[in-house]
Amino acid sequence: MLISEVPAFRDYWYPIAYSADIADEPVAFRIFGEQYVAWRAGDGTVQAAVDECPHRAARLSQGWVTDGCLTCPYHGWRFDADGRCVEIPSADPALPIPPRAHVDKVLAGERYELVWVCVGMPRADIPDLHEADTAGYTLIHEMMEVWTASAPRIIDNALDVSHAAWVHRNSIGSSANPRLESGPIERDGSTINFSVTMISQINDSQQRNTGLDVGLTRRTTHATLVQPFVFRGRMVYEENGLEHVLFKTCTPIDDETTLFCQFIARNDDPPPELWDSITAVDRQVQAEDKALLEHVNPNFPIEPTTELHTKADRMTLEYRKVLAELAATAPHVAPDAEWATGAPR
Repeated sequence: MLISEVPAFRDYWYPIAYSADIADEPVAFRIFGEQYVAWRAGDGTVQAAVDECPHRAARLSQGWVTDGCLTCPYHGWRFDADGRCVEIPSADPALPIPPRAHVDKVLAGERYELVWVCVGMPRADIPDLHEADTAGYTLIHEMMEVWTASAPRIIDNALDVSHAAWVHRNSIGSSANPRLESGPIERDGSTINFSVTMISQINDSQQRNTGLDVGLTRRTTHATLVQPFVFRGRMVYEENGLEHVLFKTCTPIDDETTLFCQFIARNDDPPPELWDSITAVDRQVQAEDKALLEHVNPNFPIEPTTELHTKADRMTLEYRKVLAELAATAPHVAPDAEWATGAPR
């Protein structure tokens, strides 16, 4: 299965930038192999549209924002927050602007200090990631970068805890302790929940970040497949109750390329001077995943017999079932009125 083969994937929300990065200039982004542009309108909201002027197909992302309107760099046409052309400089101002002079908008919203878009008809809201905006947890953004790996492969890797003992043997894993203790898998629609306990390494950097002694410790991950390309893992260290909640999102740029975003929430109120150290460990772990995944075939098999599976693969086998069911669904064409206005709930 390739991303482009499943229209249902377009009906979810995906991060395309940090909120702070959409400011005074238009920003180009690519999703599902198509070009789009995001900008901040005069009322402060983020808007997004197909990155093509209806006049002569110029890239609007090469233009600029004037009084909250997106200005085409080719002939200066200006488009408001609704995508309507409000000015054609070369035309007689007494003449009406043609109704076809508009850009094709897509839904955009903001949450968790991220800009999210949906280029289809939403099947769900911007995902609810509880700890990311709940009192008692500290939100830390760690990375947003392009990986030459497909979105399903990256999320499959997140659900596959058994790889940690080997891929992460130089960071958090212990190849001497590869076995896992896992509970039942719960499935509700396209949402999967499970818990798994592993033996994890604590090195000098992690000792500073967690307050645990250097050596081995038991860590339980309460994991959720929130949406097809959104993962949440609440990692709990048994010795001191520290919660390190990991959020991973995968925005499909195309079949083989993904905008990978990771952010965390912590329940120990870490001081800002510790954030770089916390992030450095997580970045090392993700770099280990990236180095492996960028060499894995992006074509993700959803048929259960294509690849071999063991008991430790139950979570990832269930993930294949979720994707197979979405691949078999008809296009979603009935958004409710609130979504139709472009305002996420």
